[in-house]
Amino acid sequence: MSPADRAALGEFQQKVARLQRAVSGALETANQLKTRIGLIRRALNETPSADPRLTDDAVAIDKKTNEILKALRGDQALRARQENLPDSISELVGTIVGGQRMAIQRPTQTQMDHYTAAAAEFGQVLARLRALIEGDLMKLEKSMEAAGAPWTPGRIPEWKDN
Repeated sequence: MSPADRAALGEFQQKVARLQRAVSGALETANQLKTRIGLIRRALNETPSADPRLTDDAVAIDKKTNEILKALRGDQALRARQENLPDSISELVGTIVGGQRMAIQRPTQTQMDHYTAAAAEFGQVLARLRALIEGDLMKLEKSMEAAGAPWTPGRIPEWKDN
């Protein structure tokens, strides 16, 4: 392998490793958000003073989380039925990583194309996930706190001694 090929291989593998790390983190964050929203919905059902719109907001966040998870890991329901689907972001990255594991030559054009597609789509999905957590979820949790909803994981309670 020429020094130029070795350098191209190393650079590509580092880019893929950074993308894989970010995709794994986003996927785990979205999975945790799914669990958190389930607990929030349950807490809202136990809060008689909560505005019913809060439950609607929680349902909307849950739907957006499902869309993000579908982009990250694919449509699990359709896969279970053996439907042919385009590769998800995680699958694209996994294909690249698998092909690069013992590579002794520069990356193929297909691997570079997969990287470009996965990176572009992931950037959009990550922005949606960030907006969902830092915007919609935080707003919902503040409203829950004001309504006196039971504590849910990830939410810091407010307290003042009267």
